Amino acid sequence: MESKEIVRWQDMEALRRFQMIAPLVADGVDPARRVELRKEIARNHDVSERTVRRYEAAYRSNAFEGLKPVSRISGDV
Repeated sequence: MESKEIVRWQDMEALRRFQMIAPLVADGVDPARRVELRKEIARNHDVSERTVRRYEAAYRSNAFEGLKPVSRISGDV
């Protein structure tokens, strides 16, 4: 069972990721503008464009839940 601290951390990280990609997932963003936004976001947040694309895809697939990092702490190791 995950501790409340881990769940809280996952929620906070998902929120950080959402805030990062929010301009990308807004309605009506032109595809060319989306490419420029990804570059800008990656540069401003010191992450790769691939990471930004992964966050965007995760959000589009599973909404906010998709942005939560997976806990690597497990008793099944």
